Amino acid sequence: MSTFLQSATKRENTGRTIRSQGIFEKLPETAKMQLIGSASVKKFNDGQMLQHTGDTSDGFWVISKGQVKLGRYSSSGDMRVIVILGPQDSFGELACLGGYPRVLDAEAVGKTELLWVSGAQLTKVLASSAELSLAITRMLAVQLQEALNHIVVDRKLPATLRLTRTLLILCEGRRAPVTLSMRQQEMAELVGVSRMSIATALSKLEREGYLTRGYGDVVIHDPGALKNWMKRQ
Repeated sequence: MSTFLQSATKRENTGRTIRSQGIFEKLPETAKMQLIGSASVKKFNDGQMLQHTGDTSDGFWVISKGQVKLGRYSSSGDMRVIVILGPQDSFGELACLGGYPRVLDAEAVGKTELLWVSGAQLTKVLASSAELSLAITRMLAVQLQEALNHIVVDRKLPATLRLTRTLLILCEGRRAPVTLSMRQQEMAELVGVSRMSIATALSKLEREGYLTRGYGDVVIHDPGALKNWMKRQ
């Protein structure tokens, strides 16, 4: 499910920051209805914490309205954002199924409404179908492979290419030109570098003619051309 970030003036669809689907999205409609039917509704304000690293994992969340960013806070109080999710996305299933504490912090972006599904109900639904359990196992393998690929790539690429890779993921499936409502600080959180490094990378890409920076957004003129540029680096 596509997601978006918000600027002070507008709302712009940016696409998922990860390619693989969450468990909830992968479930058939009947299973989704079983889970939603037993879920409780909880509302959060902008910046409110939904979970902390180390919390007990006795259920998972499905986003009904708004957005959630997940990552890990550093000792200095800065969050290294790993993924941004929006309506119909879910998170927390992996820790719930594995029975281990939360490994990520989660924070609401804007006014957010979530559905809380208990671990007991999730286990009940998965146990009802061997075919469903197999499909979930395969999906988890895809998520793990994607995570490993990101780790390998991030270690090799300089800041400009890491930013370019992230922008291309967000542009997937969209017609050019693509407008992403993302502030430089949000880009820095996603890419895992300083805001100054992001500013330098954006300046370089803008000089090359691949994007235009605005107030709280960036326009990618031709994602295909940007992808070809990255391959040549």
